[in-house]
Amino acid sequence: MARTDDRNSDGARASSATAAHVQGTRRANPLKYIPGFFYVLVFFIVGKLIFADPRATLVQWGEYHLSWVEVLLVAAAMMAMAEQLRVSHPGIDNTIEAILMGAIAGIQVLLFALGAAGVRPIAIFNNTEFLMLTVISMTQAVVAILINARTLRRTIGVGDNG
Repeated sequence: MARTDDRNSDGARASSATAAHVQGTRRANPLKYIPGFFYVLVFFIVGKLIFADPRATLVQWGEYHLSWVEVLLVAAAMMAMAEQLRVSHPGIDNTIEAILMGAIAGIQVLLFALGAAGVRPIAIFNNTEFLMLTVISMTQAVVAILINARTLRRTIGVGDNG
C-alpha cells in the first residue's frame, strides 16, 4: 500500500519544479539591467546631431509626413510599454530594473533642467521633444515601480495563510 505524506505530495514536487524552472530561466547577462530608455536617450542625442530640424519630414507614407522626433516619440511609447512588461512577472523580483528605470528618468530630468538653465554643452536637451521624452520616461518608471511592487506583494501574500 502506498503512503502519502505532506512533504512528498505531487503538489510540493510540482511547486519546486516550477520554482526551479522560473529561477533557471534568469539570464546572467549584466546587459539585461540596462533600461530601454537609455537607448531612446542615445537615439535622441544621435538624432539631434544628425538632423538640424527635428520637425523636418523623415518618412512620407501616403498623406502622412513623419519627422524623426515623431518616430522617436512613438518608439519611446512602445519602449515604455515593453519596460512595464519587463517588471510584471509575478514572483520575480525586478526591483533593480525598476530602480534603474527611475534613474534614467532622473537623469533625463537633470539634463532637461540643466539645458533649460542655459548650460552650454547641454543645450540640446532644452526643447519640447526632450521634455516629452522625459515625461514618458518618468511616467513609465513610476508605473514600472508600482507594477513590480504589486506583483511582489501579491506573490508574498499568496503563500501567507497564517
